[in-house]
Amino acid sequence: MRYVVGFLILCEVGLAVFSLGCGQDCTQAGCSDDVRVSLVPEIEVNYDVTLVLGGEAEAFACVRYYDDLREVWLWRMEPPYGIGSCDGKGFLWSFGFNGTGIVPESVEITVTAEDGSWNGSLTASPTYQVVQPNGPDCPPTCRFARLMIANDGGAFEVQP
Repeated sequence: MRYVVGFLILCEVGLAVFSLGCGQDCTQAGCSDDVRVSLVPEIEVNYDVTLVLGGEAEAFACVRYYDDLREVWLWRMEPPYGIGSCDGKGFLWSFGFNGTGIVPESVEITVTAEDGSWNGSLTASPTYQVVQPNGPDCPPTCRFARLMIANDGGAFEVQP
């Protein structure tokens, strides 16, 4: 009986320390360090993208086709690290998950439609918003920015 009582006291103390001494309860939602690049107006045909970070250029193509009567966009070449998705509206560029990425201080982006109907470029230092999906006292801390490239070559940063 002495062992049972001792075990119950130990369990109650352990639960009290665990629930009160650990601070705020944090959920486990994740996030990623992203730059979302929007194209205005939307591109209706396949397009090529050149990205320059730190003097290193990488390129990929975003290709549109139809699969069972629905529109699908895919990469034609192996995309650079972090390109998560692309379509006629633009692409998502991820640099790491749960705050592990090193977001670029400056970027150069050129977008050209295969048929020449769309051409735009951008050189920018993105302004990042901080995101903490589990609250201000809980990890992770991620950053995201939005950039927009216009067909005539005009470009600007979108403020969230």
